[in-house]
Parts: sequence; structure tokens; C-alpha cells
Amino acid sequence: TMTDARGRVGHSGHVANSARYTETIHTVRPGVWVVTGNGLSNQVFIDAPDGIVAIDTGECVEEMRAAIAHLRTVSTRPFAAVAYTHFHYVGGTTAVFDDAGATLPVHGHERIAFNRARTASEVSAAYNRGLVEQFGTSLPLDGPDGLINVGLGLSFKNPNHAPNTPGYVAPTATFGERASLSIAGLRCEVQHAPSDADDSVTYWFPTLGVAVHNALWPVLFNVFAIRGEEYRDPRILLAGLDHLISLNADHLVPTHGPVMSGADEIRERATRYRDSIQFIWDQTVRWTNRGLTGPELAAKIRLPDVFGDDYITTELYGVLEHHVRQVRSGLFGFFDGDEANLFPLDRHQHSAKMIAAMGGRDTVRDTVRNALDNDTRWALELASYLAHSDEAEQLDRDLLAAALRTVAQRTTAANIRNWCLTRARQY
Repeated sequence: TMTDARGRVGHSGHVANSARYTETIHTVRPGVWVVTGNGLSNQVFIDAPDGIVAIDTGECVEEMRAAIAHLRTVSTRPFAAVAYTHFHYVGGTTAVFDDAGATLPVHGHERIAFNRARTASEVSAAYNRGLVEQFGTSLPLDGPDGLINVGLGLSFKNPNHAPNTPGYVAPTATFGERASLSIAGLRCEVQHAPSDADDSVTYWFPTLGVAVHNALWPVLFNVFAIRGEEYRDPRILLAGLDHLISLNADHLVPTHGPVMSGADEIRERATRYRDSIQFIWDQTVRWTNRGLTGPELAAKIRLPDVFGDDYITTELYGVLEHHVRQVRSGLFGFFDGDEANLFPLDRHQHSAKMIAAMGGRDTVRDTVRNALDNDTRWALELASYLAHSDEAEQLDRDLLAAALRTVAQRTTAANIRNWCLTRARQY
């Protein structure tokens, strides 16, 4: 745990991750540029025969305008087309049209429009609440609880981009599993490669040796998103990674984080990345078949040390113990075979009975205080009983907030820090 220059308290690994998201435009190779650090995602620009192709347009019009300003320091060519890697970062497209002075073709997977509508429908309240918690959008910018980063970028929405004007345009040229295209006169092979979205694709430009993708992240892949998402099956992700490796690309340009260049480095690092996902799948299935419950899987499975040598297989976003539980739930549903989970009491009843069984509220409070430093999991569980019982007082909520802050300040994972601090500040 450390305190940075702005008074923000967090794990040193989490703090160090911010350096990977310095705002800049990077020349991948002649005619290919990527803007990093401008928002949660990268914006990619490719110089094609008919003009510039913009791949992904960020969260809003202001974000994309900022990216275009970076582009104009290296190229004055007009835009000719837009392409989306998946449905998450498509909110600034009208900024491209404005710069071009025309409506342009927009390429994307056939499920993008559906997924945009899905997240704005019946589940939108829970979905948006999850975004606030996972990405720490209500956290201050400075002080102990200040937002440090969100794992895949510095923030969910760059505060410099307010008021975050929406500028989404639905794809006008869609594809399914695979396609051979000419985008702005440039040959492109498209492969469906579900990742954190089932509409994710890889764009392969063989004449450039460049693949633009959403398959390989600058963190251990998030099988489980604490904000709440549909199940991300590792087997499907592995197929996309194997395809990416098979391209023998000279450059991998990701949706998030730094570019990876050099065929040998790409092969080695991308293979290790796919092996980390294979490990999660294999070990979860192995121990589930032996009868382990979700919490037992979380305690049992650990990534081998070799995966700690590279930030792309490090728990800088989510945590392994949540991923293995998600795989089990994705395969078999919520019930993990623990008798206690068959017909559980509601939270208030359970809390009251546990407090009574342990000798009363004062005894549990003392146990929480004693456990905060060296037995944080236990402190968090007991504090939740106190705070969620019908007789809860502010003292109990303060203890839960203290336990949450302890977890937040010690984790390498941005999602966990942001979620815990957001909850702590509500108490």
C-alpha cells in the first residue's frame, strides 16, 4: 500500500498501472496510429487508399474530437470509413462525420445494435449502477479515496470530455462470423472473436501486418465483471486468441492499452495470455468435477508464478478467485452444492442470527476491529452482518466501510478498489 502525490491510497501495482495510459498518439507503423490515454479505450486510425479509417470512436463526441485532434498532428487526409471492434466504444462517431463533412460507411458486427439496445432496456438500472461501482465514477479525484485508474484506462469517462455528448451511429455495413472486406479501398479480413462482448471482432489488414482486436487485454482477462455481465465463456475467448496468434502479425493494436509489436514477442506473450485463460478453464473444471464449491475453488486455484512476469496476465482489473467462481456458475448455475446455500435466510434474518450466535453485537464489533489488519476477509464478513441487520447503527456501518477501505487499499485490481470505495462511501 502506498500514497501517491495526490493523496490517493492504493496498492503500488495498481498505482504503477496508470503509467501505461499516458495520453499520446503512437505511430504503430507508417500509416497506422493509435491514440491511448484519451479515454477508457484506444482510438485507431489507418491510412487507406480512399482516406482514413477510424476504428472505435470512444464514449462520446468530445472524446473522439480529442482523438481527431491528435490525428491531425500526423495526417491531414480526410476520413473515409468507421469500424467498430465491439459495442462498448462507439459513442463518438458523429465527430468523425463532422470532420469529414459527410456521412460515412460504418462497419461492425451484426449484434452491435442489439447489444446497445439491451443495455438500455429492462436491466439498465442495474447495469448503470454496476458501471458506477466498477469504474468509480462517483469517487473524488484526490485524497485517500481518489480514483487512481480503472485498470484498462485512467477513467471510465475522461472528465475533460464533459458533457459527454452522445454520437453513436449504428453500423451500416454488418457481418457475422467472418468477412472479407475492402474498407476505404484497403483489404481487411474480419473474424468474429467474442471477448467481453459477443459482438467483438478482429480486423486483420494483411498488407500492413496489423491486427486490430479486443481479444488480448493489458490485464488478466475479466471472465467475471463485478458490474454484472452475461457469462463470458473462456472456450469462446480461446478460439479468438488462437486466431489472433495464427495471423503472425507484426503489430497487435488493442482496444485497450499498449500496442504489441514484433512477431516473436507477439507469439510468446499472446500465447502466454491465452494459456492463462486455458488455465482458468482447466483448473475450474478439474476441481468442480471433484466436487468443490465456488468458495473452495476461489481458495484452491492460484495462477502459476510464470503469469506474474507480464502485466497482461496480472490481476490489475479483476481477480482470479472471482473468475473461477464465474466459470462454475456459467456452467452449472448459482447453486454450488453447499447445503447452506440450498434455502438461505434473507440477509437481515441471517445477520441477526449470526450476531446472536456469536455472543451479541458488541462481541462481533470487537472481533471486526481485531480482524481488520490481519484477517480482512473475516472482518468484511462480520462487518456485513452488523451493517445489514435490522438493529444496525452508524458505528456498524463505519466498521463495514473500514473493512471495505482496507480491501480497496491492498488490492492490485482496479475493479475491486473502485467497487469497495464506492460502497464504503455510501455507508
